[in-house]
Amino acid sequence: MLEHRFAQLTAACTFLLLIIGGTVNPTGSSLACPEPTMICNGEFLPEMTGGVLYEHGHRLAAMSVGLLQIGLTILLLRRRRGMGAVAWGTLGMVCLQGGLGAVTVAYKLPWFVSTGHLLLGFSYFATLLWIAWRTRPARPAEDDAADAHRAELGDGRRLIQLGVGVVFVQLLLGALVRHSEATLACIGMPDCHAGDYFPASWVQRIHMIHRGFGIVVGVTTIALALLVMRRARSWGRLRAVMLAAIATVVAQIVLGIYVVLTFRSVPVAVAHFAGAATLWGLWAYAWFSTGARARAAGAGADPQLLAPVRGVHAVP
Repeated sequence: MLEHRFAQLTAACTFLLLIIGGTVNPTGSSLACPEPTMICNGEFLPEMTGGVLYEHGHRLAAMSVGLLQIGLTILLLRRRRGMGAVAWGTLGMVCLQGGLGAVTVAYKLPWFVSTGHLLLGFSYFATLLWIAWRTRPARPAEDDAADAHRAELGDGRRLIQLGVGVVFVQLLLGALVRHSEATLACIGMPDCHAGDYFPASWVQRIHMIHRGFGIVVGVTTIALALLVMRRARSWGRLRAVMLAAIATVVAQIVLGIYVVLTFRSVPVAVAHFAGAATLWGLWAYAWFSTGARARAAGAGADPQLLAPVRGVHAVP
C-alpha cells in the first residue's frame, strides 16, 4: 500500500515537473543558468527572478522528483520482489534525464538532445503510471469485475494501443517544433503564409507537419475513444478516461491554434504543453488499466510478505 501511494505521489509530482519544464522554453529561460549543474550563476539558491525563476525552478523541481524516485526505488526493492527491474530502470531513467538536461545546457540547446530530454520525461511519467497501477492493493471484487470488463472490451485494447502510438508520434513532432524554434515559423492560419501549406523551409515544414498531424490525432482520438466506449459499456472508469481524452484533444487543437494567433503567449503555450501531457497520460493509463494483472504478484503486496500474516508458506 505504501509503495502504491508513493508511486502516485511521484507520478503527480512528475506531471507538475513536466508543466514546470514546459515554461522554460516559451519564456526564453533555457540558458538563464549557464552552469550544467545544480548551481545557477554561482549559487545553489540564486535570486529567483526572471529566467532564473523558470530554469532553476525547473532544476529544483527535478531534484525533488529525483529524491522521490530514490524513495520509490527503495520501497519497490524492499516490498515488491518481482519489480526489481522496473525499480532500477526508473532510477536509471531519472539519472539519464538529469544527464540529458546537463548536456542540453552545456552544449547550448542542441535540438536532438533537448528532444530526447522531453520524450524521456514523458516516458518516465508513463512508467510511473504503470507502477501506480501495478502496485494497487488487492481488491478481489474489483479484480473480478475488471476481468469481466476486459472480456467485454475484447479487441478494443488494440484501439487503445493505436491511440497511445499516435499521441507519442505527435509528442515527437511537438518536441521537434519546440526545440527547432519552429513554433512561430508559420504565422498564418490555417496556411503557413500567403496560401502556402507546405513551404520549402525545413523549419516551416516541421511546423506544418505538426499542425496536420494534430488534426489526425484529434480525429483518431475521438474515433478510437468512441469505439472503446461502445465496447466497454459497463466499464465506467474506462469510459470516463475516454471522455476525458476527447475533451482534452479538442482543447489541445483550440490551444494549438491560439499559440499561433497569440504569437506564443506563454500561458497559452504552457496550457498547450499541459494538454499534451494530460492526453498522453490518459491514453497510457487506459492501456495499462485494461491489461491483465497477475493476482498473486500484481494485485497487492508480495505474497511472500503476506505469508507470515496469513500463517501459510508462500509457494515458490
